[in-house]
Amino acid sequence: MYLRVIPLEQMAGAPLVAADVAAALIGPLGTTLVAAAVMVSTFGTLNGSMMTGPRVFYAMAEDRLFFRRLAQVHPRHGTPSASIVLGAALGIVFVSVRSFAELAGQFVIGIWPFYALSVAAVFVLRRTRPDLPRPYRTFGYPWVPLLFLAASVFLLGNYALSQPREFVVDCAIVLSGVPVYWLWSRRAPKPGEVGDNTADSG
Repeated sequence: MYLRVIPLEQMAGAPLVAADVAAALIGPLGTTLVAAAVMVSTFGTLNGSMMTGPRVFYAMAEDRLFFRRLAQVHPRHGTPSASIVLGAALGIVFVSVRSFAELAGQFVIGIWPFYALSVAAVFVLRRTRPDLPRPYRTFGYPWVPLLFLAASVFLLGNYALSQPREFVVDCAIVLSGVPVYWLWSRRAPKPGEVGDNTADSG
């Protein structure tokens, strides 16, 4: 539909293609509707990120793989307040030093490989743990997860070819977590040691 409304040559220089298409179809109201839809989508994504991102810090701290203070839970709200503050602070730093396009590119490298690995785990678990209870089975298996994996590889490959320098830098940032994890895991108490919350107290 975009290509039928706006020529490809004009689309290449248009920063807001969806808004331009909506304006061409239904006038100025279309731009307002698209802006409202983007706003709702943005707040929905932010809500999901704030619900999940800080809890990764919390889980790491609980496993003694991050600063223990981040495992604290707010006494009234029952939320990982310290982790939420850290997530918000990191967000402020990111938007202060990088452009939207750079952050979008970094999102591709920071998130999509793990999306792909999570979907690939479906195939691994089907083969290695066939007896696990599965209350929900992937619709269209194996074609749907294979299609997702192919799209993920295409997305990452396209980014690597179009912006190789940024791709290498972003990969280095993600991979820097490996030695950090190794160092923290060496400091973490082993099961049964003093201070290990998972040890059987009985």
